Amino acid sequence: MSIKLPFIEDEVLDQYLYDDNPRPWILGFSGGKDSTMLLQVVWRALMKIPAEIRNRPIYVVCNDTLVENPKIVGFINRTLERVQKAAAEQSMPITVHRTTPRLEDTFWVNLLGRGYPAPNNSFRWCTERLKINPTTRFIQERISEKGEAIILLGTRSDESQTRARSMKRHAVKGQRLRKHLLPNAFVYAPLHDLTTNELWQYLRGCLKFHAK
Repeated sequence: MSIKLPFIEDEVLDQYLYDDNPRPWILGFSGGKDSTMLLQVVWRALMKIPAEIRNRPIYVVCNDTLVENPKIVGFINRTLERVQKAAAEQSMPITVHRTTPRLEDTFWVNLLGRGYPAPNNSFRWCTERLKINPTTRFIQERISEKGEAIILLGTRSDESQTRARSMKRHAVKGQRLRKHLLPNAFVYAPLHDLTTNELWQYLRGCLKFHAK
């Protein structure tokens, strides 16, 4: 096993417990391998402590663009239902939330109603309207309620050179959190140093654990 894997859960637990600010965690979940591992790491970390001190709320947020493949939507919905059910059964401070674009931002309103061209590399109008804005609104609502929020992302430097440069550019040396573009929001990416092989190694270990 990679020397890094045993310490990830402990680091996440340390951040959860010893952050004096009660700001909530917002975990972006897509159903892919990175966000699945991130949720597993957080879950297994919290299982190490008694339920009565799991006081920081964690919002698992999944964005639905309303134009996804129906089979993918069905898989994600079933997964989120299982997460919410297991959270209730295991006294986890986790709630599941779906974000969707506003009617005026939906794909078909813009493509057919407004005559926008199909998205392409030079005019990717759909990304902000369908994905970024709905989740941004959710984050802003939580910040208005709580004052601040920490956004957990499954991003890794190993994904691509572009991602590695971006993470390095925004990192603060010696600190786990970095500033988000939104005011009073911070980013925590505990998987940033993992390779793809290490990620799959961890997920395989989770499968063996749950199969027992």
